[in-house]
Amino acid sequence: GDRIGPSSLLYGAHRLPIEQEELNSFLWTVKRNPPAYLFGTIHVPYTRVWDFIPQNSKKAFQESNNVYFELDLTDPYTISALASCQMLPQGENLQDVLPKDLYRRLKRHLEYVKLMMPHWMTPDQRGKGLYADYLFNAIAGNWERKRPVWVMLM
Repeated sequence: GDRIGPSSLLYGAHRLPIEQEELNSFLWTVKRNPPAYLFGTIHVPYTRVWDFIPQNSKKAFQESNNVYFELDLTDPYTISALASCQMLPQGENLQDVLPKDLYRRLKRHLEYVKLMMPHWMTPDQRGKGLYADYLFNAIAGNWERKRPVWVMLM
């Protein structure tokens, strides 16, 4: 099967200069055919780290057919775009697009979650002024208008 391991700091047939060899490349290779790569910093925009990234990582980006980035959830435009793309077209509800049985099961489950939410809250959450209704709405609010993939991610 596929295996994940740190990517080698070899660039072509030549080793990188010693200064770059000692850097963390932030690049992990999923050993499969064709190879896949995971590149990770900790929620830092690439523009703040790109100058410090070793050549092997940059080469993986340049030679990739597809590159996917994490969304900047501090950007108001991104938040607005996410909010609008998660909703079904105007006039459509989840009940219109899901099989009846699945919709009923989902509705029952979310009613159960809403009922149980106060019991699941920690004293720390209550101490911070959080309410069960607020938490439920933050997680599942307006769920009947959301696209199925967004409901799945709740």
